[in-house]
Amino acid sequence: MEKYSKTLTPKTSGVWNADETMVKTKRGIDKKNPNAEFDYVWNVMDKETKFLLASVNSGRGRSSKDAQKVMTEAYKQNVKMPNQIITDKLGAYQDGIRKTFRNWGAERKVKHTSILGQRRVVNNNAIENLHTHQKEFQKVRRGITEVQDYSDGFKVFHNFIKKCEKDKLTPAERCGIGLSGNRWETMLLNSIKQPKATGEIIMAKST
Repeated sequence: MEKYSKTLTPKTSGVWNADETMVKTKRGIDKKNPNAEFDYVWNVMDKETKFLLASVNSGRGRSSKDAQKVMTEAYKQNVKMPNQIITDKLGAYQDGIRKTFRNWGAERKVKHTSILGQRRVVNNNAIENLHTHQKEFQKVRRGITEVQDYSDGFKVFHNFIKKCEKDKLTPAERCGIGLSGNRWETMLLNSIKQPKATGEIIMAKST
């Protein structure tokens, strides 16, 4: 279903929130860090619609290459370049954003905003809240081995299945992507049949 979801282009606000979180795993102890039993999962989400554009497992690293990878995935899903990306103070984001969007000199098109020292003005609360839900989604598995598979599953669940209590809409519906009938069933059937070359989405509708 995750592969199918990547064929759908959301209508987003152009402002992204990005952050990374730790997920407990069962894949063994890190020899370099015996106390580590976790992987990092990097998430990029549209600020207004809450559509999760990318959720990428980087193992136990938080390098600029990891930041670049998740930004590239988000760019592929969104199709359009964002206007602004809000992150925490991790230095890897600056380099990852710069390399992904060729964001340097006169070519700088994406505003990178770090919340460091200005939480009263800008924050990353929305994506930090997403991390809480993501960990709850994975918690019932009591530690996982295939972190990326579960991240993909959560991305589909968050975007297309779970409705917000306030507006009763999924993030996908806020982006103009609606699913008829049973949303799980529709996503499953669409992922099996795949869209035709004409761009037709079977059993799905865009608003």
